[in-house]
Amino acid sequence: MEDGALGTEAVRIGRRILLWKTVQYITARQNEDGGYTSVQYTDSTLYDTYLALETLRMLKARPPRVDDTISWVKNYNALNIRDYYLINKILNILNQPMVDVSSMVLELMDSTGRFGAEDVDVESVSELETTFMCVELMNMLNLKQNREKIIGYILSLKNPDGGFGTVESSLNSTFYALKTLSELNHPVGKAEDTLRFVRLHENPEGGFSLKPGVKPSFMEPTFMGLICLQILGEEPLYSEETISFILGCQNTNGGFRRSLEHGISSFEYTFQAVSSLRMLGIEVEAFEQQFTRQEA
Repeated sequence: MEDGALGTEAVRIGRRILLWKTVQYITARQNEDGGYTSVQYTDSTLYDTYLALETLRMLKARPPRVDDTISWVKNYNALNIRDYYLINKILNILNQPMVDVSSMVLELMDSTGRFGAEDVDVESVSELETTFMCVELMNMLNLKQNREKIIGYILSLKNPDGGFGTVESSLNSTFYALKTLSELNHPVGKAEDTLRFVRLHENPEGGFSLKPGVKPSFMEPTFMGLICLQILGEEPLYSEETISFILGCQNTNGGFRRSLEHGISSFEYTFQAVSSLRMLGIEVEAFEQQFTRQEA
């Protein structure tokens, strides 16, 4: 990104405050067991713990009480492939040996190349979420994959509008389709139709929306839209406006909310905000000397 208004001293100071407050927000929500939770005084969750550690890593801030976190994760009672996916993501961040779930992953793949159930409930992010998790897990565990079959299944979900989805195209499914194809090292190339579909969700005021032409922008489609553009080798049309949108979603506690209008902070939105700022060319790094003084 070219230097301009974003290179002023005021913005540099603002970024420093943003990042330090974000570290405070995350570390204040570590529980006694070593895990993390977005909502204070509730039980630790795998998802929040992964998001906390990944965000701290992006901010180059060392997480506190790492041994407690490792112990909590290793003793977690995993129930499904999503749990094992998050456990291995956490263990990977903490430089720990991963859990071998090879047999479980391979059993989930059907004859079409899909992982998991064909029908997903209304709360599921996408019919491709489980497939993406399994493909990434297989890469993490260095498992041999039937690339052609999986790629064939993903491409079978591409619709005439360039988006992906079983019933109709959605940004969620397009995000997981492109992420999975990227994990499989399948060249996406200049997919102009898919690019057009993603662009339909981009708002001139900054950020991306859940549906084409529908406002306001929200944090999760902004994150997904930027990832899609990155995989397609393209830049957002409204970079500065999107940066302003993201920074405008920070709450006073240092975390980020879903939209400009309202919302409480969550680790999910905070992770997406920090990731998005990185993709937009903002250097995200906490200042270690401040972090150390706070701990002392």
